[in-house]
Amino acid sequence: MPLRSLPWRPAPRRPLLAVILTAVLLLPLSTGCGRERGSLQVEDLTAAERRFVTRYVVLERARAIALADPASGTALLDSLRAAWGDSAAAVARADMPARPARAAAVQDLLQRLLEAEADSLVYAPRPDRLDAPLPRPVPPS
Repeated sequence: MPLRSLPWRPAPRRPLLAVILTAVLLLPLSTGCGRERGSLQVEDLTAAERRFVTRYVVLERARAIALADPASGTALLDSLRAAWGDSAAAVARADMPARPARAAAVQDLLQRLLEAEADSLVYAPRPDRLDAPLPRPVPPS
């Protein structure tokens, strides 16, 4: 015997209660993500995450050199390609964290590092800076 659907009429306070309950349950999740993203520093990275971030910054430095001096920049990019090998994309994907919140935190840190590096990328792209240490990241906004 099939079940009949009964008309459901919510009480006037139930939608408001559901919204408040949902907000209270989701609040710790959203603040936890924000705390992880804002506080991540270079020294907090795992070895794989640090390799990912370092390679990305080095690649951006090489690209800046290629824009300023196409001949040496192309040679530099070819050299990086040879050094990192054909599996560089697969290694980069494997180095990224699997947890979305952690991946977002690493991407946020990478963005802050590139912001700190912006002046030298634009105004002083030199090959001797290719293996310079990572800059101090811009504080989170």
